[in-house]
Amino acid sequence: MIYLIGLLAAFIIATLLVPVIKKIAIRIGAVDDPSEANRKLHKNIMARGGGVAIYIAFVVVCVSLLGVIPKEFIGLLVAGTMVLIVGLIDDIKRLSPWLKLLVQVLAALVASIGFGITIANITNPFGNTIVLEQVTNQISLLGYSFSFNWVAVALAVLWMVGMTNTINFLDGIDGLSGGVSAIAAGIIFLLALSDKVAQPDTALVSIVLMGAAFGFLVYNFYPAKIFNGDSGAYFLGMTLAILAIFSGAKLATAALVLGLPILDAVWAVIRRLVHKKSPFTADRGHLHYLFLDAGFSQRQAVMSIYLLCLIFGLVGIMGTSLQKVIGIVVLIIVMAVLLVGLAVLKKRKSKRFTD
Repeated sequence: MIYLIGLLAAFIIATLLVPVIKKIAIRIGAVDDPSEANRKLHKNIMARGGGVAIYIAFVVVCVSLLGVIPKEFIGLLVAGTMVLIVGLIDDIKRLSPWLKLLVQVLAALVASIGFGITIANITNPFGNTIVLEQVTNQISLLGYSFSFNWVAVALAVLWMVGMTNTINFLDGIDGLSGGVSAIAAGIIFLLALSDKVAQPDTALVSIVLMGAAFGFLVYNFYPAKIFNGDSGAYFLGMTLAILAIFSGAKLATAALVLGLPILDAVWAVIRRLVHKKSPFTADRGHLHYLFLDAGFSQRQAVMSIYLLCLIFGLVGIMGTSLQKVIGIVVLIIVMAVLLVGLAVLKKRKSKRFTD
């Protein structure tokens, strides 16, 4: 019952808050101007920062329902708040990508070293577990001592920062980042409830995030009335990354449900580096843009990606470790087929217009 309350409460609060956030965003200049880049799909100036409604709904409902607040959840809030704030500043006044990356790394370090949110072990496809925190290091800072393993921390930071930017890269067409995040949160909710994990607090936090994301989608699904902005995308990415670590470090499951966005982000970075551009340079090479250029509508493109994320996410929940690895291999093949297939459709579409 508490899960249903959390889902509905977060949904209602986020739905009520989005119009208020929209007015404030326009007043403070947190807007997206289509004249800034040719890749923009909207024609009018749009409010950004809608993810702030997700954040407020998430925090209010979680704090109200959790009872005793675990230390790790405080770490999640601290890291999520840090990236939300730098994203919100960027929504108002564009910041250097490297400054934003620095804050993301600092937020991940605070969560991992300060609050113990690390990847403590890794399970290989044959069921064996590699424990990373057998050897610990210790540092003292401002009178406090912290024990941690550098490898475990490094993996956690890489995962958190990578996921933060993966969700941000998704924020290109209406409803995509919020919807995929809601699906991922739902998958983590089911995973946390399973006998393998059995973490009711993680399940509650996940379904609250899902409800808040759905509340935002009421205004963000095509045609959108407000955008997530870097603030919302960063918060969703960081929160999902940490929830995946909470759920027994079932990163393979999270990698499956978010596999397409992750591969798309990796491909974007490789593509830009090959062309001697900054990995943060925006372009129309993302998967969702390829769907549009191939002739799909925004709704068709978004729903196609939703469906693929849901299918692979369910495989992540129900499959064994070996099956998850097979699923990841299949996912890579699906991504390659999509890239080639959509490129062919794009050329055929262009040829029809030129003939």
